[in-house]
Amino acid sequence: MSDASAERKAAKAPGKVLYLSLGLGLLWIFLAFNSPNTTFHLGPPLVAAAVAVSYRSAGSGPLSNPVAAGAAVSGFTNALIATGILAFNDRLEGGSLLPFGDAIVESLIFAVAGAAVGFVIGIWGRGSGE
Repeated sequence: MSDASAERKAAKAPGKVLYLSLGLGLLWIFLAFNSPNTTFHLGPPLVAAAVAVSYRSAGSGPLSNPVAAGAAVSGFTNALIATGILAFNDRLEGGSLLPFGDAIVESLIFAVAGAAVGFVIGIWGRGSGE
């Protein structure tokens, strides 16, 4: 990877790719505070996948496995923070799409799924020899 690669340029300013995830997390928190009995099922996976999607939308092309994993972990961490804020303030009181658990459990499982999708989006399009 050359010093001028898009991936390296994006890595030098990591805050820029976190903006989408942060914005979605804040939107999810805002909506949940205003409607605590409504479950926003897409909040956790969107927040978790947003970092990798931001990297790809910035034109970096397919990411290396470590960079894609880092993006997935960053998004997952943002989703966990938002889940924690909402759970500690009793704002995750709605129903769950899962056959077990409540909205908090759903949020955690959907965040894991979103991070996994974010990782796949990050590495999508790489050749088998890379």
